[in-house]
Amino acid sequence: MAIISFFNVLSSLQIKVIFVIIVSEEVILMGRELRRKQAKKDGKELKIEKVEENDKESLRDLARMVAILEVIGCLVYILSGLFITRELNWFSDKDNANTQTNAILASATFRQNAEEYYVYFYDFNEDKAELTTAVEKLSEKNTLYRVDTSSDLNANYIGDKGNNKATTLDELKVVSPTLIKIVDGKIVEYYENSEIYKAL
Repeated sequence: MAIISFFNVLSSLQIKVIFVIIVSEEVILMGRELRRKQAKKDGKELKIEKVEENDKESLRDLARMVAILEVIGCLVYILSGLFITRELNWFSDKDNANTQTNAILASATFRQNAEEYYVYFYDFNEDKAELTTAVEKLSEKNTLYRVDTSSDLNANYIGDKGNNKATTLDELKVVSPTLIKIVDGKIVEYYENSEIYKAL
């Protein structure tokens, strides 16, 4: 509805601009006396000032519509950041233990800048303190990225059976938890569940 009224304002603004141009050309061509006679004949006064006031109102309406559209866009961004991508974390405590560093999407598994790194797939909300602590020790000496398997954005890469021979993103399937070592964009080590302790 806002878009329809936005276009109505634009079309009325165009009509008024055309009217102002036509009236101003007639006013320029007509002398002062002719303008007075023409106004008396039409029963109204031809004043450009009235038309300019209407233009100012149309510009105000246009500015309001643009402001409303900007507010709607900001609201959509904030809501999607809070509930869909979860990149905005306004409502959680700052000392929350679930806040993860180096968290990436599963789609970015093969696209990290480091030549050699580990990617740890696990549910950020699940309490597996012993395993997570062991993997944290791995991050002291190596680059470690984390992928949240509970996120809907990573659902395409999570399954009941993992694919340890995946060479591309399309072939990537993991179970939760899984630890993968990637060297030069290729999987060289792949560990699932309790096998992760072997990597440590």
